[in-house]
Amino acid sequence: MTVEDIAVHAGAGLVPLARAWAGRAPNATTHQRIPSQYADPASWLVLDAVNELWAGCPDAVRTAPETTAMVLVSTYSTIDTMSAIARAVPGGRLSALRFAGASAGGPVSLVCQSHGFRGPTLVITTAPEDGCPAALTMARHWLRTGAASHVVVAVHDHDSLRGHEVRCVVVGAEPDPRPSGGPQ
Repeated sequence: MTVEDIAVHAGAGLVPLARAWAGRAPNATTHQRIPSQYADPASWLVLDAVNELWAGCPDAVRTAPETTAMVLVSTYSTIDTMSAIARAVPGGRLSALRFAGASAGGPVSLVCQSHGFRGPTLVITTAPEDGCPAALTMARHWLRTGAASHVVVAVHDHDSLRGHEVRCVVVGAEPDPRPSGGPQ
């Protein structure tokens, strides 16, 4: 699997500005980097991928986090934490922090908190092949309407052999080929 798997086709109104990938082997341990912050292992991996993506972005993108939006496509999402909560129920002792970490929006929240993204966000909980077209359509809409200057599109996938993988791309609006003031 490569980061080019998020297909941004020519003429789709989007321009890919940077791409990144991060992976974690099955049963690999994750480490917490923000004190007192609980997040699902998938959230930390999404953050790792976006950190790599953000480091490779043009300066004009990195200086505009307040207008950067994010879409995440994930079927698996925070199921590790959801499963841990389900296993803990019979014991009767549950941490409220675990519930926050189990939210399907947790990975996007962690990224936005860490990078200062203030644009719109969306989590699409479906298979990547079904969710990517919808994610790119939403990104194009946000760019066309001015809701965002750039959009991070991330895809989280998991299987028992490869482990977790996150592919991401930051897109901007494709320049209008018509001359300024030309006919619409």
